Amino acid sequence: MQMETLRMFCDLVETKSFSRAAERLGVTPSAVSQMLATLERAEGSLVAVRAAHGLQLTPAGEIYYHYCREIVQLADELDRQLHVAKVTVGGVIELAACYSVGLHQLPPLLKQFQQDFPAVQVRVHYGLIDQVHDEVTENAVDLGLVCYPRRLHGLAIEPFRHERLMLVCHPRHPLAARPAVTVPELTGQKFVAWTEIHRSPFLRRVPHNLRHHFEPAREFNEVEMVKCVVEQGDGIAILPETLVRSEVAHQRLAAVPFENGQHTEPLAVIYRQSRTLSPAMKSFIQALKQPVGATN
Repeated sequence: MQMETLRMFCDLVETKSFSRAAERLGVTPSAVSQMLATLERAEGSLVAVRAAHGLQLTPAGEIYYHYCREIVQLADELDRQLHVAKVTVGGVIELAACYSVGLHQLPPLLKQFQQDFPAVQVRVHYGLIDQVHDEVTENAVDLGLVCYPRRLHGLAIEPFRHERLMLVCHPRHPLAARPAVTVPELTGQKFVAWTEIHRSPFLRRVPHNLRHHFEPAREFNEVEMVKCVVEQGDGIAILPETLVRSEVAHQRLAAVPFENGQHTEPLAVIYRQSRTLSPAMKSFIQALKQPVGATN
């Protein structure tokens, strides 16, 4: 039974009136009546009857109300304690992020985190992926955000998302109008590579007899350079969907999914295994793992 239903039932019992309960909840009396009917069907018993002096509970209804009230009170206390925890969690997080994650995936996550934890200050450093790993292992920062995390001694890795990889091309490229593509259909294309593609599961899934087709004609360690070349119509690239969303919206690039959506880019937060994580750091890591668009 949903919390909204339990709360509505408690309000109905306490006001003994469909209209007063509806007014308290900001709904119609009909909605309250439907709630009661749905609840009784679900429980298989009558929990309340209309009487001269208002709504009266049946013996089953008395039991139901007792536990409903406890559940609602516990839920309210949980919300209150979580709010107190968010307000009281404070401190500074020194965060290093690789350019692709820091410029594209991090901003909405950071905005939501700072709304939920206003007392926490997050200071972000940007760099190449290997530089972020170096800053973390050298203890220069608390946490690092990267794609394709390296498995290094003493490094803890906590994945938090997989981004869908897309074929990225000029909007007038012959493949741009396709609803989806397969790897064999890319053979013979001029490939512009982001250096990290060598660590991507994408290449590992390409059959050995086709891998030579994906030797890059040009290669860059920054995604923005790859996008600039492809915008000029000088080849195709394989990039995470989020990184080209703006260019696709402005019709400077086209992004075509792979058939079955099987190719992805892993994102992870990294930190030294020996580091003691503060409450603020733990809260930040937990926030990263929330589904996209979820709010606390």
